[in-house]
Amino acid sequence: MIYINKSVIDTKLVQMTIDSNSAYKIVDDASEIVDEKSNIYLEDRKDNYIRICPGTKIYRCCSYHNIDIMQGCPFDCAYCILQAYLEHDMIKVSTDTESIIQHVRSFQGNIRLGSGELSDSLALDNVVPFTKIIVPIVNELDNIQFEFKTKSANISNLLNLNPKNIVVSFSLNPESIVSKYELKTASVESRINAAAELIKYGYKVGFHFDPVIYVENYKELYTDLIGNLTSKISEDRIEFISISTFRAPQALLDSIKVRSKYTDLLNSDMIKSPDGKYRYYKSLRVDMLKTVYDSLRAEWKDVFIYFCMEHDTVWESVIGYDPGDRDKFELLFNNSFFT
Repeated sequence: MIYINKSVIDTKLVQMTIDSNSAYKIVDDASEIVDEKSNIYLEDRKDNYIRICPGTKIYRCCSYHNIDIMQGCPFDCAYCILQAYLEHDMIKVSTDTESIIQHVRSFQGNIRLGSGELSDSLALDNVVPFTKIIVPIVNELDNIQFEFKTKSANISNLLNLNPKNIVVSFSLNPESIVSKYELKTASVESRINAAAELIKYGYKVGFHFDPVIYVENYKELYTDLIGNLTSKISEDRIEFISISTFRAPQALLDSIKVRSKYTDLLNSDMIKSPDGKYRYYKSLRVDMLKTVYDSLRAEWKDVFIYFCMEHDTVWESVIGYDPGDRDKFELLFNNSFFT
């Protein structure tokens, strides 16, 4: 159900949402709403919407910026950090798009932005059509690249927008992992087909193998997935690919243990890392990353591939070089897109 704070009824995003949906309710505040994933609350939230990815000095991280217009997700991924990060289940949407646009326009120099940190970028785009607001703005600014990151195949609005400065990226895992741990998301085949459709329309796409999940036959599963992907997608339309293994703070591990049917996510031993997150042992991480990386490189020789939140020694072990600190790492992206 869609709930709209009465103070924001005249905002652009709310009016576009109303145009797309006949059923909604006007409320005074969030206390009138049952706190569950099926409820969407459009609110008058003032915030610092755009933030650089926090990263850590210990692990290699780029200078990606997140737009936090939406907090919460309709999907139910067993490993999702939001269950340990957010204090609500309902999906909260800020309607203050003018402040976001003003902030986006203010950037000097090349900036990569995305909206997929505290929610899925496209899962609800047919309900709350943020793409229709932000894409035309981004396409006016040649120093901006905007990424929509998704586990959905909800691309209909994008097919009516200019793809100029936009990248649409899809998180991928083998279907057996998706069906068990990524509940309510689109099938892997649907995601790949959506990527292929966007490419036909002129978009560049990305793929995130993140998190790579340990199961006994992970090598076979990920090799087969990549074989399917590379047979259907042309390398020359891929902007980037990220790879990273499952990692979690203690609060997320505790949440997974409470949801007992998912405890097999923790079948492999994990160790507490310097940033406080638990990761697979380094030898296993290197093997898993190398499996995915080598499978991709066997078919796609030139696509830009990077490891998200990994140690420099892991980079060295897998591909033989260290991308350097945040500023140096970001130059790899700049050389790929802003040329």
